[in-house]
Amino acid sequence: MIGSPITPQGVIERKRGIGKVEVEVKNMQSDKDREEDMDRLSDLPDFVLLHIMKFMSMKHAVQTCVLSKRWKELWKRLTNLALHSSDFADLAHFSKFLSWVLSNRDSSISLHSLDLRRKGCIDHELLDMIMGYAVSHDVQQLAIEVNLNVKFGFKLHPSIFSCKSLTFLKLSIWAVPWMTELPSSLPLPALKSLHLEHVTLTAGEGDCAEPFSTCHVLNTLVLDRCNLHHGAKFLCICNSNLSSLTIGSTTQETPYKFVLSTPNLRSLSVMRDPIHQLSACDLSFLEQVNIDVEAYFNAHFQRTHLALISLLQVLADYVKTMILSSSTLKILNNC
Repeated sequence: MIGSPITPQGVIERKRGIGKVEVEVKNMQSDKDREEDMDRLSDLPDFVLLHIMKFMSMKHAVQTCVLSKRWKELWKRLTNLALHSSDFADLAHFSKFLSWVLSNRDSSISLHSLDLRRKGCIDHELLDMIMGYAVSHDVQQLAIEVNLNVKFGFKLHPSIFSCKSLTFLKLSIWAVPWMTELPSSLPLPALKSLHLEHVTLTAGEGDCAEPFSTCHVLNTLVLDRCNLHHGAKFLCICNSNLSSLTIGSTTQETPYKFVLSTPNLRSLSVMRDPIHQLSACDLSFLEQVNIDVEAYFNAHFQRTHLALISLLQVLADYVKTMILSSSTLKILNNC
């Protein structure tokens, strides 16, 4: 018996059927591969998974709890907390999340680092709670970048300035209408790196602020847009271990004087605004100076030029290498 002839339409339909089967097989294989990949990831030791999770924001790290039972409690053991408001729609959701994380994290595990960033204003009671939690869990690295709306005389959680476990501290706190005051002394015995922005430094007695002499292992110091409290006229940076110093501009109308007693200083960077009056006791180990200053207003050009000349005269007897930016050279050449 002669079979029915195969029409072109029949060939097309058969090919379509074969293609459908192939797609279904590929989809099944793809799903299976994904499951196997997930299984392989879940089979890794806890310390490896925790290491991977430390590169996530805290919001994404917490979300891993839905993956499987293996992941449900894992985030609670993280020692690196990245708390960024950019992951949330508004401050209310961000604040609620912060409180929930600190309440549910495994409190028996100490903190290695806590990084808090909030571009808009944050409630200072919430900030105090976070700082208190960090100190009570022996935090080693703490970075705070926030805006605050505060009353005159507002001070940060005092325990943060005597924390024995801290090795790195960054405070960038834009507070209105008053800048945040720091204590006159910072007894931080393990601190190696300190970065301060938008804060007010205070003097203990007299007219000289000297907050860094009790940081005995401090290696790196960055000061940017920092002011002196009313009555203080000098900022004395007295530290025999300090090797790197960066000084930015100040928001004060009357620039204050700097006194350096840093015999092991090797690198000095001056940004935006030159140090208007510098006195140095001993800079015999100074190897490199970077100067990148600008005169933002024509009325300040002459004053900036004179301050820059004075700064160069002080440093000329010590420095081995000096790097001047194009804007710095422009100020030197145009007066």
